[in-house]
Amino acid sequence: MKAAVLTAHYKIEMQDVPEPEPEENEVKIKVVASGVCGSEVHAYKGTHPFRHPPSILGHETAGDVVAVGSAVTKFKIGDRVTVEPQISCGVCDYCRAGHPNLCVDKVVLGTTKWIGAYAEYFVAPEQVVYRIPDNVAYDEAVMIEPLAVGVHAVREADLQLGQSVLILGGGTIGLCTLAAARAAGALSTIVTDAVDFNLAVARELGATATVNVRQGDLKAVVDQVTDGKGVDTAFVTVGFSPVVNQGLTSIKKRGQVILIALFAGNATIDDPFTIVGGERVLRGSQMYTGADVQIAVDLIGSGKVDAKMFITQHLPMSEAQRGFEIVDKKLEDCVKVVLHW
Repeated sequence: MKAAVLTAHYKIEMQDVPEPEPEENEVKIKVVASGVCGSEVHAYKGTHPFRHPPSILGHETAGDVVAVGSAVTKFKIGDRVTVEPQISCGVCDYCRAGHPNLCVDKVVLGTTKWIGAYAEYFVAPEQVVYRIPDNVAYDEAVMIEPLAVGVHAVREADLQLGQSVLILGGGTIGLCTLAAARAAGALSTIVTDAVDFNLAVARELGATATVNVRQGDLKAVVDQVTDGKGVDTAFVTVGFSPVVNQGLTSIKKRGQVILIALFAGNATIDDPFTIVGGERVLRGSQMYTGADVQIAVDLIGSGKVDAKMFITQHLPMSEAQRGFEIVDKKLEDCVKVVLHW
């Protein structure tokens, strides 16, 4: 079969690779569409903690079941599916505590250990496979995985109806977090970015206010939206150290900053007393659980989140290198690049 292989940093090549066949508890999926994720761009650039070349990337995906193992009971050939792209061990302390996303032996789709969806076919255990609603197109289903990231962060924040939110970074994950926060009942939502196009998409998705960080006054906007109180929660979805401090200085006392982004280098806290003096909380959000994925499926399937609004480019898989360059070098206005077989 054909696959777009990350052979070295900044280099993706089409190659012939062995075609996988399902074990007894697995389904074999023929890939129709896959997204280019920011975490994969980190791998492309050599700044990801565990995605390394040579590997077949791709974990935001949708396709058709073409074969099932002998023990599979929930799926049949022809089913339209997506996947939760992580396999947890089920027995470690974190798995048994209900946090499989923190599993010490987790295997992630699109790494050297599990061939990803930039191949024509891949296999997945039945328990991480989800049906795509009939009214959702394949390219829209690609957005289920990144939306699940936002859903998990919002659920970890225990966001309450009527609360205020600041989202620092208007890329795919930032916009998905915006959509998840609004679905959870956030009353006021502020989104920052350095690109006006992304901010325009944020407003289309219902953001109360947007701030271009190159020219706008974030503090003034936060004060205006929250009557000077600060937001309840700030989500950091872009991996730059100053953004963490922007979050800490924008939340109210006993507010929280949730880190979702991957940071290529270190991040520093300018004034730790900001945390101590206001009993503020700084915490992380890692991927998602199966419950988060199902919520994302339901949000898109119900139309509460319009997945089409995120998709800005369509390319054939043979142009995966071009897709990564668009995202990395910002060659075009872009939120989500979808690659098609």
